Amino acid sequence: MLLTASPRIQTKEVSHAVEATRKKGADTDWTMYELINRKPGLNAYELAKLLNWSTGKAYGSIKRLEKNGLIYLGRAEKDGKLVLEVKPVKWQEFFTAEELEEFKNMEF
Repeated sequence: MLLTASPRIQTKEVSHAVEATRKKGADTDWTMYELINRKPGLNAYELAKLLNWSTGKAYGSIKRLEKNGLIYLGRAEKDGKLVLEVKPVKWQEFFTAEELEEFKNMEF
């Protein structure tokens, strides 16, 4: 007779695994985002090298950050090659012109 965990236990274990993976991804993305803010304009390979990550891990994180609107990719030529530069979105881009004007007029 083969003993297996009940579906309820399996579901709980899976949800814990999913949450752990999600947290690890968020930590990875935060590490990448901090580096991009400190060194804007590098490409995925250069960022991966600085973090001692695989290029795939770095590129995955970059794509998630881009999807969430925190960074943008621009094309540039480096050493005769076309590369994608990774740059952070400036904080001003998260606000409307009216909101930015309101910030200017605030008294502290």
